[in-house]
Amino acid sequence: MKPETQILKERLAETLNILLELEFIKKDLKTLLNSTEKQRKDTSSESHFFYRLYRNYIRLFIIDIFKLIGDKEDYSIKKLLNFCVSNREKIKWHNTISLEKLKSLNNNLLITSKKFEHIKGLRNKYYAHNDKNKKSFTYELSLLELWEVLEELQNIFTEINLKFNNDEWYFDIQYSSPQVIQNLSKFKQLQRIILAKNKEVNSSIKTKKLFSILMGNQN
Repeated sequence: MKPETQILKERLAETLNILLELEFIKKDLKTLLNSTEKQRKDTSSESHFFYRLYRNYIRLFIIDIFKLIGDKEDYSIKKLLNFCVSNREKIKWHNTISLEKLKSLNNNLLITSKKFEHIKGLRNKYYAHNDKNKKSFTYELSLLELWEVLEELQNIFTEINLKFNNDEWYFDIQYSSPQVIQNLSKFKQLQRIILAKNKEVNSSIKTKKLFSILMGNQN
């Protein structure tokens, strides 16, 4: 295998690992955000824990996505595109990628890169470092915009990977949403019922009511 081909193979493999990790972090963040009002109320005593979890997930997302957009990062998508342009004829492609296609992907990255400075600022001033002038940095970047940046990076990777080894990736991965918030909500409901019934002289609890809560009935 030619050195350029091996280099591209290794870069694509490492880039894929980062992109998959980011996709899982995104899905976990959505799970935290999409809990119902009833579930959030039932887990209010644990709110500080979930808030810290939410903040730390965002921190991890910013740090990891910077690995793909930072100018000096080894696995930046920009460096990946530049390598493909410079070594296009030396790389053994499954289906040759055209120079025009690479330029088109680079243009797409350029459009998306307008948000990179905000991500870089968050990473350098808040998350990876603690800049003494961090409050002077103004950023406006929503989670939706972060998802859009990730999607464009995934699209660029998918195009190159498909041409290189004929392997097409779909990043809308199968995801089993963790049940911890729902289960904690159920526990809080059961706890209220049991504590209330325990105060009665002839305490008893209807099994069907407990079973209904355990099976997910929030009424």
